[in-house]
Amino acid sequence: MINIDHYKRLTEDELAADEYFQQWLLSPNEENNNFFTSFITDFPEEEKKIINAGRLVQELGNKNAHIPDLNSREKAFLKSIIYRELGFSDPVEIPAQKEIVNKWGWVSLAAASFFLIILIIVLLPNQAKLQLPVMHMISTAPRQIKEVVLPDSSVVILNGASSISFNSNFSSVAVREVILKGNAFFTVKRKVANTPFIVHANELDIYVTGTAFNVNARSKQTDIVLASGKVNVTLKRDKTKSASIVAGQMVQLDTLHHTLVTNNANIELYTSAWQGKEWHFEETTLKTVADFIKEYYGMDVVFEKEELKQLTITAVVSVNDFSTLVSILEKTLNIHIHTKNQQLIIY
Repeated sequence: MINIDHYKRLTEDELAADEYFQQWLLSPNEENNNFFTSFITDFPEEEKKIINAGRLVQELGNKNAHIPDLNSREKAFLKSIIYRELGFSDPVEIPAQKEIVNKWGWVSLAAASFFLIILIIVLLPNQAKLQLPVMHMISTAPRQIKEVVLPDSSVVILNGASSISFNSNFSSVAVREVILKGNAFFTVKRKVANTPFIVHANELDIYVTGTAFNVNARSKQTDIVLASGKVNVTLKRDKTKSASIVAGQMVQLDTLHHTLVTNNANIELYTSAWQGKEWHFEETTLKTVADFIKEYYGMDVVFEKEELKQLTITAVVSVNDFSTLVSILEKTLNIHIHTKNQQLIIY
């Protein structure tokens, strides 16, 4: 099994000399393409190293003939594929020659945007520099809630200590993709052309068209609660493991068995929190409240006594007023709560 930490430790020179990396660039297959695509998605800070190592591989190819020679029609074919995937207009028509597709059948594996960048470096060294898409990141501070309108008019309510990332060509590409760290509620705009919308959250890929759902990716356990519509969730590294859920259901990653578990969920707790800015607790256990505190505020909750988890509360509490929430819990349940850094201690 390929070790991700190994590739994070490699320098640009070491990565360029790595046989598996060279194989991905020069003779890609489903396995190595999936690995490096996931690697770049999970660790965007490695992008510069990947590109620079690709340049070094290009030099090796120029000197040692590892990179195959292309005729003009083959270059035109690949250039058109690259431009189309990156959302740029290109006057060159794609040559309608089956032999090109057969000879270069691996082109279909080059859909990952960063692999296409490497192809541009290798195949178009004399072309004018392209204005490649730029990755935008929007983040929030602890306990801060921010509403973000994406270029396609989809709305993301970003929770505290969370972030989303997306490309500048988001609204024009064939697949809309967002990377989420933390917790957020999505209301996805259904486009006329039914352009897929994918949320990458930890080890999960969430496929939607037009729907509303909550994603909690603060830990590897990652759960998705669906308020309306339908979504399909798959494991990044094993697409055979997937789950489809409808409104009123949630799916969670079982990190022990590496499977997806589907259950029913109290959707009102999520919709009232995001839309009405308040929680409607009804005979809700303190353990459940603690889970929401962790999800919404990014704070770990510590119970000094196990039996405190089973206390129940019925109340309507503002999501945005954390101090009031703590005060209501203390007075209603006759408990004490102490806040220390990003940790809530209940005793």
